[in-house]
Amino acid sequence: MEEQAQDNRRSFLGPEEETTYFIETPSAEDIRGADWQYSKTFTQCLIEGITTSAEMVDILTRRGIIGSDFEQRAVELSENLSKAINELDTTADMDIKRELSVKVAKSREELFQWNQRLNGPMNNTAEQISDDARLEYLTSCMVVDNNNNRVWDVYDTYLKEKSQSLALRSRFEVMLYLQGLDSDFLEQTPEAVAMREVETDIMEKADAALKASEAIAQEELENEEIIKEVKKPVKSKKPATKKKVPAKKDIK
Repeated sequence: MEEQAQDNRRSFLGPEEETTYFIETPSAEDIRGADWQYSKTFTQCLIEGITTSAEMVDILTRRGIIGSDFEQRAVELSENLSKAINELDTTADMDIKRELSVKVAKSREELFQWNQRLNGPMNNTAEQISDDARLEYLTSCMVVDNNNNRVWDVYDTYLKEKSQSLALRSRFEVMLYLQGLDSDFLEQTPEAVAMREVETDIMEKADAALKASEAIAQEELENEEIIKEVKKPVKSKKPATKKKVPAKKDIK
């Protein structure tokens, strides 16, 4: 039962795509430690004068970066994305599906970039910095190796990790785990699924075309052989030579 439980654990590959790591459910002590790290970081941010989320919203509003125009445009972009997704879901034609997949991807990127006008500055607030510290603390507690040993024994060890690729990959995987998302959630978007269907259809058509081409080539080769056989010159038989019958006068 223990081996089966380990098999069902959330896992991911390291940056070298060879070593497997597992994500353990945090204990009550781990959660308390993460909350303490949040409070500690938040207090330090306030002491150093880093703006809070409310203060950042006021600043962005005063500068005209966000407001009614920003919200209206965000709604428009969201509606454009929803419309493009609906069109993609209702079509079966692969050529149209390929075009709509690109359209959905562009609409999603346009909405993301527009929202970054707000999300970018908000990522530098005291709350977000503290939440990042909380996530990093949980990452140091929840990631274990194949032998069920913690990769980082304490939080400070995680902060000193020399492999930034491993630290960032682990943090990303833990964040998805806590949000209830699969590691491949980006591959499950409507446009990604549709593009895979288009690629599969193209490969199947290409394979069918290749087989048809090979069949035609084989048929042409066989026809050429038949034509060669037909055109072979027929050897004519020499007429039989009649024996010369001696004339009567030659017979004595």
